Amino acid sequence: MAEPQVFSPNYSGAGEARGSYHDSAADFTVSYIKKKDFKTLYPSGGFNVRGQIGAGREELGQLQSGEAQVPVYSVAKLAHKRVAGYVPVGGDDYIAVMRDTLLLWILLLLLALALLAGLAFGIRAAVLANAAPEVTTAPAGVVDPNAQLGEGELDVPEHIDTDSAKIDFKGITEMHFVAGSRDQNYIFTNPEGNPCYFQITVTLSDTGETIYTSDLLPPGYSISRFQISRELEAGEYAALVHFDTFSFDKEQRPLNNMNFRTTIVVEEPSGE
Repeated sequence: MAEPQVFSPNYSGAGEARGSYHDSAADFTVSYIKKKDFKTLYPSGGFNVRGQIGAGREELGQLQSGEAQVPVYSVAKLAHKRVAGYVPVGGDDYIAVMRDTLLLWILLLLLALALLAGLAFGIRAAVLANAAPEVTTAPAGVVDPNAQLGEGELDVPEHIDTDSAKIDFKGITEMHFVAGSRDQNYIFTNPEGNPCYFQITVTLSDTGETIYTSDLLPPGYSISRFQISRELEAGEYAALVHFDTFSFDKEQRPLNNMNFRTTIVVEEPSGE
C-alpha cells in the first residue's frame, strides 16, 4: 500500500491567495488562489493538480496547515461540486478546493420562484391600476430573495466576534435608473469577508421619500434587480443610500451603519 502523501501550502511565486477554505470540524483553515485568477497565472495551462480537498472518493494523503490537517483525495468530478480555486503546494503543483453547488441551484430556484411571484404581482397590479403602489418587503431578518451568489457561501455560524472586525463598503458615485418603470437594475454588493449582513435603503434627499428597502444581503452576495416604490420621471435626483449592518450569525446583532450621498440619473428607455 502506498505511503500517504503529506502536502503543505507553499505560496512562493504562486500569486496572491484570495479565497479561504475552512473546515470547522478539523479546525483547519487555508488560503487558496481563486480559479478565475489561473487564466492570468497560467494562460496556456501547465500546472499540476495533485489532489483535491473538501470532497472526494479515494483518500491519498493529507494537507497540513499548522497543527491541523484535512484529507486530500484523488482528483475526481463529483455531482453538485465545483472547483473554487487551488492551494499551491510547491512549484507548479496545486491542490484543488471543492465547493458545494447545491446551494447555488437552490438559490436559482428561489430566484425563479421570486420572478414568477413578481410576474403574478405585476398582473394583479395591472388589474388594480388605480390602486396606490406599495413597497412590499419581507420582514427584517430574512435574506433578500433577489440576492445572488457571488464568491462567498451562505454558511451562517451561531456567533461571530465583531469587536475588532472591519466592514468593507463599496462607494456609490452615481446610479442609473430607467424612467417609467418600478423594475430597476443596479448592483449592490456586500464584499466577501465582511462579518455582517447589509440592509440597504434608498431615500430621495429633497423629499425624504424612501423608494427602496432591501432585506438582508449576506457577505459575498449581490442584488442587481429590484423594484422601487413608484415610477420616476426622467431627470436627476439627489439621493441617500443608507447601509444598516447586522452580524453575520444567527444572532443578527445591529452593528455600524454607513451613508453614501449620490445622484440617481433617470433616463428614458433606450429606443424611445
